[in-house]
Amino acid sequence: MMMRCLARLLTGLAFLGLAATASAQEQGDTIVFGVVATEQSENVLALWEPFVEDMRRDTGFDVQLVSAGDYTGVVEAMRADQVQIAWLTNRSGLEASRRANAEVFAKFIYPDGQLGYRSIIIVPVNSPLQSLDDLLVCDGSVDFGFGDPLSTSGTLVPNAYIFSPRGIDAQQCFNQVTRASHEANLLTVANEQLDAATNNTTNIERLERTRPEVIEDIRIIWRSPLIQTDPIMWRRDLSSEARSRIQEFFLTYGWRGDEAQRSREQGILRELEMGGFLPATNDHFLPIQRLELIDRRGATLAEISAVEADETLNDVLRDERLAELNATFAEIEAELAEVARQEREIATQQVSIEIEAARARMLANPDETRDEVSSLVETFLQDQGAPPPQSVSQNISHRDDSDPTLFRASIGLIAGLLVFGLVLFVSQPPKYAPTRLMTDRLIDAVIWGGFFGLLIWSFWPAEVFKFPLLSANSDRMGEYLAGFARPDFSEWRNYMEQILVTIQIALWGTFFAVVLAIPLGLLGASNIAPFWIRRPVRIVMDGLRAINELVVAAVFVAAVGLGPFAGVLALAFHTAGVLGKLFSEAVESIDEGPVEGVRATGAGPMNEVTWAVVPQVIPLWASYALYRFESNTRSATILGLIGAGGIGQVLIENIRSFEYGKTAVIIGIIIIAVTLVDMLSQVLRKRLM
Repeated sequence: MMMRCLARLLTGLAFLGLAATASAQEQGDTIVFGVVATEQSENVLALWEPFVEDMRRDTGFDVQLVSAGDYTGVVEAMRADQVQIAWLTNRSGLEASRRANAEVFAKFIYPDGQLGYRSIIIVPVNSPLQSLDDLLVCDGSVDFGFGDPLSTSGTLVPNAYIFSPRGIDAQQCFNQVTRASHEANLLTVANEQLDAATNNTTNIERLERTRPEVIEDIRIIWRSPLIQTDPIMWRRDLSSEARSRIQEFFLTYGWRGDEAQRSREQGILRELEMGGFLPATNDHFLPIQRLELIDRRGATLAEISAVEADETLNDVLRDERLAELNATFAEIEAELAEVARQEREIATQQVSIEIEAARARMLANPDETRDEVSSLVETFLQDQGAPPPQSVSQNISHRDDSDPTLFRASIGLIAGLLVFGLVLFVSQPPKYAPTRLMTDRLIDAVIWGGFFGLLIWSFWPAEVFKFPLLSANSDRMGEYLAGFARPDFSEWRNYMEQILVTIQIALWGTFFAVVLAIPLGLLGASNIAPFWIRRPVRIVMDGLRAINELVVAAVFVAAVGLGPFAGVLALAFHTAGVLGKLFSEAVESIDEGPVEGVRATGAGPMNEVTWAVVPQVIPLWASYALYRFESNTRSATILGLIGAGGIGQVLIENIRSFEYGKTAVIIGIIIIAVTLVDMLSQVLRKRLM
């Protein structure tokens, strides 16, 4: 009876989810705006929220603000039509135009009016490296840090201007090459744990205001030519009406209305380190395409030189290979010429100049209300064939700004009370059955009622109503997974080396964890240590378990720099908390007979532990340690997110570079490695138990 009632309740929840999903899908006035969290996600969202709130009011759309930790996340969300508008970098924006049906409609300018920034290479202030020539000795003595694979200033520009023209492979030139965010690279260089790294002038200027003491510890040895500012992109399938409203909002924001309105909006833009927006198209990416072609040209020239110097090739094979490479080189040269021609014909150049001039006149006469910028934007939109923006006052008046949290909590409470009553009724024993205490029935009813009440309350925040989208959008998932169906084995030797490093990280991390966990386990056992020792030790173990390995690794990066050792320490401290708890529970379950026997001989507490406790728990401790070694092998792959080395770092780099063929091979290697470790652990556990 009770199970049938619960089944009906779950069925009702499923129908509720379907209805909520249908309602969400029918809401055509929702637009998702994606931004990249270059620092803490909550800080980024807080900075953008006032801007997005103005966008909601002025466009009439329900604009939802979301963020992702890297560029790939936003691009893939846009590809799946889960994000319609996005702020991206030049390099990631180019990938969005290729993969996500996206195009540029605006770009931002800095508060001082500058249209770009520069890639730089930084070194510690006391470093002997004084110039690029010192950096590029390539004697394997320098540790170098790149940015995200899709970072324009952190990867693409340095490759195009420094390494590719010189035919230098960074992996061969330097002792160690790592990848991390601009902030992580700067802090690692400032702490003299990295010899040199890429960065950009925007990040340096921001830190000069917020953390000037860090900037004093670094020095710039190279600056790139100017890189234009980042693009704002939308999906091409947005309606013309939506495009018109959104583009008008961006291009006039901060430069419209009276002085009070302009001052308020400029304040919001300054918090975002922006001064306004200019119109742009996909021609915005022409300089980036040129850099990509320069990078490819350098790699092709290096390959030509390698083939010419390869004495293992006979003349026929050498000539064939050189002919292919020369044809590729000619194609790249032709593409470079075409890109150069297109760069001279950027459609938005003239209107950008006119808008800048109009804004300068507004700044010179702030008390005089001018509509020049709005007029120029309206003319530009008409020239592009876009319909004029319609009034959105009717949309604004019907916006529902009520907070749904209380309503959802009320529904959860009602559902919990219904289940409470149902369980209390069903748990009543039949007339001639043994009676149950009313307190037991009440406790069961409270547990089940609370459980289902929490499920209902969490239904909307957890977005469980989106479950049917798995079926509705299965074709999108298939399109994404298709990229993994063509494995690329070209770098399998490097992957094998890195998976060995990952296993070594897990091995040493587990070893250090066991060393820490043994005293923690003994001092945390209730039958060994008194309360005043046991309680603080257990709090320490709780703290070690509660903090994720990624957080611990980020702390150790500040001390030991990027690389595998930070991963070893992160696994060691987190796992010590887990094993300490398991070890203490094993000690608490021992047979007290041997302990009493040793104690009867007059031995002290240390001898009791050594001769009566440890021999009983060693097999179980060893089994727990082997389980954690297997688990740490998997965890070590995730530490690549913060540059802790091993196969995880290579995996993250290939995912962010959209190299899904290589990613498929890496995932396969990880699966095989974890399986082998699991088999080895099973054999060892059988021997020990």
